[in-house]
Amino acid sequence: MNQKEAVAVYQLSERSKSELIAASQVIATLIDYKGAEKVGAKRVVVSFLGLFRSNLLLAYNISKDANFSKAGGLLSDAISAIESEEYEQASAKIAEAIGLATTPAQESWSFLKDNGFL
Repeated sequence: MNQKEAVAVYQLSERSKSELIAASQVIATLIDYKGAEKVGAKRVVVSFLGLFRSNLLLAYNISKDANFSKAGGLLSDAISAIESEEYEQASAKIAEAIGLATTPAQESWSFLKDNGFL
């Protein structure tokens, strides 16, 4: 890893983490909807999670850090859970994905610090 790669991975990780935190907050609201509103809300949430999953896979393709790929897989699991209205399970998958998406940022920060860039 060099300085440029470390900064890029840090940015990808922070963006992914922010998106996943937002996703967890939105999932928590799904239980409040009823009927047709719930159907529409689920569709929107699933669409956003699909976008966030694409961003995680893009981060993996750029960085080759397996944590991004694993987090993307967890988003697939969360999408399936939402479609089955298992919101607690979906939230647990998102929480696990947040941890995975955070790891590359920590590693990049350590690299930059250890090499005198910070």
